[in-house]
Amino acid sequence: MHQKSVLNNGLRVVTEEDPHFHSVAVGVWLNVGSRDEAREENGLSHFLEHLAFKGTPRRSALDIAREIDQLGGSCNAFTSKENTCYHGKVLAENLPRAVDLLSDLVLNPGYQPEDLEKERQVILEEICAQDDNPEDQVQVQFTRGFWGDAPFGRPILGEGDHISRVTREQLLAYRKIAYRPETTIVAAAGRVQHQEVLDLVASRFEHFHNGSPLRTRGPVATHPGIYRVSRDLEQVHVCLGTKGPAAGDEERFVATLLQLLLGGNMSSRLFQVVREELGLAYNIYAFMSFFSDTGLLGVSAGVSPKNLERLLDATYRELKKMKAEAVSEEELKAAKEYLRGSIYLHAEDCDHRMMRLAKNEINFGHYIPLEEIVTGLLQVTAAEIQDLAQELLQPENWALALLGPVAGEMGVDF
Repeated sequence: MHQKSVLNNGLRVVTEEDPHFHSVAVGVWLNVGSRDEAREENGLSHFLEHLAFKGTPRRSALDIAREIDQLGGSCNAFTSKENTCYHGKVLAENLPRAVDLLSDLVLNPGYQPEDLEKERQVILEEICAQDDNPEDQVQVQFTRGFWGDAPFGRPILGEGDHISRVTREQLLAYRKIAYRPETTIVAAAGRVQHQEVLDLVASRFEHFHNGSPLRTRGPVATHPGIYRVSRDLEQVHVCLGTKGPAAGDEERFVATLLQLLLGGNMSSRLFQVVREELGLAYNIYAFMSFFSDTGLLGVSAGVSPKNLERLLDATYRELKKMKAEAVSEEELKAAKEYLRGSIYLHAEDCDHRMMRLAKNEINFGHYIPLEEIVTGLLQVTAAEIQDLAQELLQPENWALALLGPVAGEMGVDF
């Protein structure tokens, strides 16, 4: 059972009750991420998320850590291109304490100067760790190249030299603009009662206001091409991608199946050809990212430099085949069954349910039943997949990022 209420300040409370759970997952979702930052603000959404756990007037950083452990569950946060989320999972009986803790982190962070300096170093280490991980770094380089020098193309963590100079005044000024009740959602799923959640949230968030003008997000632009970053590595890391449907597009079901058939699981075409038949890579996969007004269909792999050209050729052949030939009914049926099973199995995790509940509200403004999603996927035809493949798989619209010992000219040809 799902319900929705809206507080006087515009904050939305959405819940999904299932008495069979012993636990409840709750998240405070702010519709702000790296995409909403000006150039001089890059990385501040993520910085604010980190600092929230450093203490409030009621809790020190140690108090926060101890309380999370005492609850016997989990409490964390993340920042994406479009959202910041503070979330926790606890036994149902501990829901009041979890809501109290999360609301304190969101509404009353201390931002003490000494804490800012400590966390600055933590974030700089996180940036270094990302830079040392070539699988992550090739994604960062692809993003920079494909989406360009705009908020959508800048790294969520920010740049190290900029983070080193961020001041407390900059963080406070950005927070004053970014944290807004009318773009905030509190979602809870599991053994919950809507009225209890509503009362808990209202008592803590009813005085949450922001009179600053609301920023509007600018449109995204793409920049197809080849982006090489030379680095002394054992492998060349590859990220190949193009613009895809947005989260709310009608084609989202077709796009999901296209991505799965291409490289979404072990029986997918790329995995079977590149790894199982040719033995060119330990792992290769396709991914689909949905955002509010755009999307990304991509392929990622790591390969020995001597096999890079063969891997790209094999990948391009499979992309051509997706455009030229309709998938068989047997292959399509297997993909649909895989997704159907994944959807229902994930529904047994209240964390996943909470996140799906919040994303439905963010992207559609209302709850979407699991059965509606499954029906939408089952109704996709082979002809629709081929049509979308012919639309999306145009080489002139794709970008290719290569990280590692890259030699020679590479192109995008399918």
